[in-house]
Amino acid sequence: MPHPLEGLITRLDIVNIAVDEKLVLDDEERVSILEAMRTIDVQACPGSGKTTLIAAKLILLAKKWPFQNQGVCVLSHTNVAKNEILNWLKRSNTIEAHRLLSYPHFIGTIQDFVNRFLALPYIRSNGIKDITVDNSEYAKQAEKLLKYRQFSWFQGTLNGLGGRDQQEAFLRETYRFTSPEGEKINISKKPREWKKGSNLQRAERDLGNLKRYLDERGFFLFRDMYTHARIVCSCNVALRKSLTKRFPFVFIDEMQDTQKYQDELLCKIFPLDDSSHIIQRFGDPDQAIFHSIGSEEPNVSFNGKSRDDMDFVINKSHRFDGVLADKIKSISFNEIPLKTELSAEKLGFRTKIHATEGHFEHTIIVFDDDTLDKVIESFAQIVSNQFSIEYKNYKKFTVKAVGAVGKEIDPGDSQLRIGHYWNDYDKSKSNTKFQETNLMEAVLHCRRSSDVDWAEKYKFLTDCILKLMRMAGRVDENQRYFSYTTFRDSLKADGRWGAYRENIFLMLSDGIKIDQCFWGKISGSLKSLLALDNIQDEAAQYIAFTEDQTRTCVIISEENPESNLLVSLKDNKISHPDGFQIELSTIHGVKGETHDATLIVETKNHIFDLETMLPYLTGELPNADHPNSSLPDKPHSRRVFKPNKVFMRQLYVAMSRPRHLLCLALHSDRLSATHMRLLLEKGWKTEVLSPEAERAA
Repeated sequence: MPHPLEGLITRLDIVNIAVDEKLVLDDEERVSILEAMRTIDVQACPGSGKTTLIAAKLILLAKKWPFQNQGVCVLSHTNVAKNEILNWLKRSNTIEAHRLLSYPHFIGTIQDFVNRFLALPYIRSNGIKDITVDNSEYAKQAEKLLKYRQFSWFQGTLNGLGGRDQQEAFLRETYRFTSPEGEKINISKKPREWKKGSNLQRAERDLGNLKRYLDERGFFLFRDMYTHARIVCSCNVALRKSLTKRFPFVFIDEMQDTQKYQDELLCKIFPLDDSSHIIQRFGDPDQAIFHSIGSEEPNVSFNGKSRDDMDFVINKSHRFDGVLADKIKSISFNEIPLKTELSAEKLGFRTKIHATEGHFEHTIIVFDDDTLDKVIESFAQIVSNQFSIEYKNYKKFTVKAVGAVGKEIDPGDSQLRIGHYWNDYDKSKSNTKFQETNLMEAVLHCRRSSDVDWAEKYKFLTDCILKLMRMAGRVDENQRYFSYTTFRDSLKADGRWGAYRENIFLMLSDGIKIDQCFWGKISGSLKSLLALDNIQDEAAQYIAFTEDQTRTCVIISEENPESNLLVSLKDNKISHPDGFQIELSTIHGVKGETHDATLIVETKNHIFDLETMLPYLTGELPNADHPNSSLPDKPHSRRVFKPNKVFMRQLYVAMSRPRHLLCLALHSDRLSATHMRLLLEKGWKTEVLSPEAERAA
């Protein structure tokens, strides 16, 4: 029996939506995806316009949606992707698109969906009404409970894990999961004491009691919610069927980052082989660097598919030109024949932003032990020389230097990390994992960040305010620390919500300079509004004015001290005298981003990553004997053939970030004369900082 939605979207509909939304939808692959009214998997290459394609299909469905109480379900892995889709629909010229923003439709993260429709109703049915789902808050509450006498032995054994940070990390991983033996609690690391005699059983018993106490108080880890959702799906078949009926059409975006436990739950709710509903999954297995986090296993239903297994493959990108596409495609795990989709007009524009209206020269920066600290400076000069003055002053001009390993440097370990290239790099201060030390630092971070929208900045500052309330010991009417919901409800009940939002708006307003006078007024207003008078030292210091110590380190080139002045900023950014900034980040931190210029620095994870992947950069691999699909899963220093899936996917993500300029930094010890010759033949320019490599070349 044909599905009720079969044939809903026609080619004429697609032509009309392209005109209304000013889109170019003239290639057969994208048109076929828009037409498809069946379950499909789509692999979309970097810069392919995947979000635009999903939004276009949603608008097409909205215009002709035939059901009154059934809706479209759109699931993403991150809030960023969810917000991109929401913003597309909000800006749409098609009035019907706005219908998708409310019942019976749902657009959110997988976590949002699991919480709202399954886990939270199940937990509330057990008599728990005030619920907080937050890993950090869970760990804090667990630490408080561990002070009870009954947990004294358990807490003492945790000292074997290390300091407070290590113990908190352990607690954040103590989620429930289901196994063939039944429900268990995850133990990510065992202190030495637990390995003696029956201590493990005693520890597991104490941990189970701790979890029960936290359950009763309504504190849960994000991961716990999936276990509760699986339970309710197993014991309440009617609920599961109601969701299938409610959502006859399901989109899943960023499928490559979906974990196995998430995929298994979604497949349980929306079986892929059930013809009563349509599931369309979009992603790129080549970019699956988040698909196996910690001890979690990656999904195989999507990431395990080869190029030929996919229903559709979009291999044309409008991010980069053919020259850059040719350099990147050999790193594609699924060996996608990457091509450019840029028109002659757009390619012409790109030459105009070049300093000499020429072509960008993608560069290998060759360093040695003595010139390691000159790599960033060299990259900065390459960027300065190749981009026009006007474009470098463009507000959204984005330059980043990235590496795979961003951990803090251990002086006693043989390693190579981002911090070796720039001493001021601090992973905890990156945009994706920024940790403020006080409220003013948080406000300054939000103002400087161009990658995060206002809503995300607002939420971040509200989280900081909630932290301030906890430091001050302020609790709600139930004598519990405020959650976002109880905080908002309390302010609304007393008529203070509008004034609070106005204070946040003033803090985020770029037009108002943050000086001691302004901060005195805004902090005084917050103290009055939130009843924070006579607060303790920790809270007082958190809200106090501090001098903006943005400039902490100056690097001056002896050859040209005025033009090569680099200033290190607090948030892992480096200021160049031309007016642009270079941001340092991990590869994981820039996934999904688009840059104008990107530098990839060599790091070490058991083995050196860029050296390992050199045969792909030189064009020697892949070949018939070594197809990408046969690569080992992880790096291993003793293996003769060292390329692996982890390095390939990381390098593919990093190399596919820039629109215009790509640079790589490699040590001269790991570059032979043959390597240099093959790189030159592949169109790479070399910038040699090492005299030894200069002689070899």
